[in-house]
Amino acid sequence: MALTGCGGGGGGSTTPSTATTYPFRSGYQSLISQSEVNNFSISGTCTGTATETRSAAVAATFEGVPGVSATTTLTGSYSNCSPASFAGTSISYYDTNYKPLGSTIPGTDYAVYAVSDLPISVKVGDTAQFGTADVYSTSTKQVKTGTRTLSYAVETDSGSTAIVNLIAKAYNTSNQLLYTQQSRYRINTSGQLTAVSKDIQYSTTSTAHMVWTKN
Repeated sequence: MALTGCGGGGGGSTTPSTATTYPFRSGYQSLISQSEVNNFSISGTCTGTATETRSAAVAATFEGVPGVSATTTLTGSYSNCSPASFAGTSISYYDTNYKPLGSTIPGTDYAVYAVSDLPISVKVGDTAQFGTADVYSTSTKQVKTGTRTLSYAVETDSGSTAIVNLIAKAYNTSNQLLYTQQSRYRINTSGQLTAVSKDIQYSTTSTAHMVWTKN
């Protein structure tokens, strides 16, 4: 299971004005700085449940740049897929302004990001690619395994909230798409971000499609 990005999403019945702005950067900084536990129901190719636990940010250095890191642990089980249970841990690194620097899955994945600053504020309809990543098998960076692109799209929700969809696309070294992960957050006008869902569509080596919906 991909451990990239952060999750959230949802829907609503009233379309907000496209002039309404939401303080995205400060909301993202606040989200990453704090610990969080989310429980999900999984539907799609595999069905089951999962728990995502993210630690509060702590001081760390990545590629010589001082900043913070946050550790995310996923655990869960499937009712119709093998293996019947799964677990994994990833570590995300940020500079002192919480701009992403990289991420690791110890022993299997080491990603180095080139990321622009997130926008101070967003409104419904905004979309942009804000970063890329080179992915290696280990921190020695001797074996490159692929690349990723990072983007966002701001979608309609309710009269006072919007959905920020953080989109990660992973490619192998032949530039074949391996998966697209859409991690949706609900954002309000105070900048509070609340995780709601993850949509994970695999490609090239698999056609599996799962949707994680926050309980």
